Amino acid sequence: MVQTKSLSVQLFASGYCDAHAKVVNPQESFRKTTFHAVWALFDIPEVGFVLFDTGYGPYFQSVTERFPERLYRWITPVHIRESETAAAILRARGIAPEDIRHVILSHFHADHIGGMHDFPNARILCSRSAMNQVRNLSRFMAVKRGILHGLLPEEAFTRMVAIEDIADRTWVNAVGMTEFQLFGCDGLSLVVLPGHARGMLGFIHRDYRRTLFYGTDASWSYHTYSKGTLPLKIVKLFIDSWDEHVSTLQAIRAFEREERNCIVLFTHCERTLAHLAHAL
Repeated sequence: MVQTKSLSVQLFASGYCDAHAKVVNPQESFRKTTFHAVWALFDIPEVGFVLFDTGYGPYFQSVTERFPERLYRWITPVHIRESETAAAILRARGIAPEDIRHVILSHFHADHIGGMHDFPNARILCSRSAMNQVRNLSRFMAVKRGILHGLLPEEAFTRMVAIEDIADRTWVNAVGMTEFQLFGCDGLSLVVLPGHARGMLGFIHRDYRRTLFYGTDASWSYHTYSKGTLPLKIVKLFIDSWDEHVSTLQAIRAFEREERNCIVLFTHCERTLAHLAHAL
């Protein structure tokens, strides 16, 4: 857990999908690997608990029964048990899902929005560009972009708010990335990381000890990120922009060099899994 007097952040994982290691690192074989769906829980005084993504949920199976959504299940088989859902994890900690008032969605891929049906009272926060894209994509084009509309509650768009409209402060940092401060919370900001998905968000937590940069899916592995190894180019078929993906990785590397005691984590990386439910 990352803690200051004003904020705590904890990471959890809800389910995983199967994939090939070679997609992440072209130097690997086609051995099977797992992508765990990590999400974060912020505890912000005077605001309460705020989720950053939700991981997978049990709705994935029913949503992917029909074509074209079933293609998603064939390409990335998903494994999730009821006890692993974000809602179950929160209940085990005495937090009622109905009491969650804010869920920040980094982007709309299934492993990040899969638990949204469990948070009926939450305002949904995302970037404006991500919101506009998911509103306008047809079912087939949404699946091509890794988005399953059925994972969003029917009234989702009435609960959705662009972070650009509610940010306390917006600025461009020293390496050219846009940051947003929300909830009047010093030391915590959302950061725009385009490329992997339209308007994708990560977050940055700064305190007197170090800076935590959570890069979401900007990379799937800290090892390949640190070596400058790009994923197999087949991912161009479903990511939003290859050029922006490459530029975002360069910006994160520059940020890591500039910031004092910087820890960089990514959603699906084994390095991140080592920090689940533990102090960072």
